Amino acid sequence: MATIIKQKSITIKCSNPSTNVESITCMALESSAKQFSVNMIWIYSNTANLSKDDFMPSDQLQTTLSNTLNYFPILAGRATEDTKGNVIIHLTNEGVLYTEAECPNHTLDYFIPQTLLEEGFDYEHINTSDLAVKVKNDCTGPCMSIQVTRLKCNSVILSISAFHCLTDAHSMSHFINAWASGKPSQSMPMFDKTFILYPTEQQRQQINSLTRPKNCVFNRNAISLSNEPFVQVQQQRVISKVYFFSVNELNNIKKEVSKDISTSVDYISTYDALYAHMILVIAAATQTSLTDNIKVLQSLNGRSSFISCCSPAVLNYFGSFPFWLYAEIPSDREPTLSSLAQLIHEMYSKQTEHSLREYNAYLMSGDGDINKNRADTDIINRDFYCSSWRKGNLLDANFGNSGFPIYSGLTDLLYPRYFAMMDTRARDGSVNIVLGMREQDYERMIQQNMLHKYQ
Repeated sequence: MATIIKQKSITIKCSNPSTNVESITCMALESSAKQFSVNMIWIYSNTANLSKDDFMPSDQLQTTLSNTLNYFPILAGRATEDTKGNVIIHLTNEGVLYTEAECPNHTLDYFIPQTLLEEGFDYEHINTSDLAVKVKNDCTGPCMSIQVTRLKCNSVILSISAFHCLTDAHSMSHFINAWASGKPSQSMPMFDKTFILYPTEQQRQQINSLTRPKNCVFNRNAISLSNEPFVQVQQQRVISKVYFFSVNELNNIKKEVSKDISTSVDYISTYDALYAHMILVIAAATQTSLTDNIKVLQSLNGRSSFISCCSPAVLNYFGSFPFWLYAEIPSDREPTLSSLAQLIHEMYSKQTEHSLREYNAYLMSGDGDINKNRADTDIINRDFYCSSWRKGNLLDANFGNSGFPIYSGLTDLLYPRYFAMMDTRARDGSVNIVLGMREQDYERMIQQNMLHKYQ
């Protein structure tokens, strides 16, 4: 077991804060994700065998962090809620939480065996080690918390925890790359949220009467949901691993999908094909019937949808886009790899800036109480959810002598039907999937030998 010795946490503030102490109100969609946090790690290998004082030195990390916060002041602020449950961020410059830690009894290979990076590896030591100081899930205290853990070999595991109403993986990547560069951000973050709002008064007057849009995971009329999708305590041991899919294997999966795909589909992406494959693998392992009104969920980064009607600056929007879409697998027939890939593809390809604005507006319809929004799904026992963190530059954060991270992903993962899809350090289109499964389901998956059937 890893021994993690933590120093007393400090707060890092903007080095040159603005005198304009204003506030920013999160969009309805962001406020609806306020009970969740985003928890990520970046792992840096000390390949040059530098000393602890020379490899990613603490004073340099703190100085550059303070300077970077000048461009991301929202992270150094504090949150409150209004009477409708909307999260308001006050730019008070009270700082982000920063913690230095040390693991004196283990080297990097304990957490991530470098000889297995192209084969996959066990996530248990990452899951069970105290590698983060997480932010609270009630929007109190610091909006962001950073822990820098120095290992016996002087390699570094850097973790960031932040309110999900403020950041998603896209925003997190924007921030850490700016911090790592040690320079003013080349892509200035945009905080203006008006692009997501209805542009005309006539549209705004219709908000109160909006009904739930198609594909919208959130439901304002759910009286009582038996399961919270992300916070239910696991009753069994969960085995978490990173599974590696090579470019050749991914191409084979896509070829298999294309054998029976509808001519109406313009293309099938790696995401579509691999997600469909993983649904079949997990369903078989968990003995889940896919004809029982099962929901397939995904996250949509919709920033690019607004370029044509707003400006390219929207790509640098710093906030959270937790557009959780869903579609139900048709219950009248057994799904195939091709039909699932097509379902996944059509779900997000039909989304435009109009549908995304309607989605956000629905979440503040009726009496406007954000607290009524519930994610109407169960990814513990029934449904499937894949979040793609690919093509987001998460492996580009080079802190000078650190080199690029050898891995970036979730700080921990214990959910049996939620998995993340991520780029690998090979940067060749190969994919890492981190997945947690109940022990008996994991053993069944290994026996069925379906995971890498297209190698």
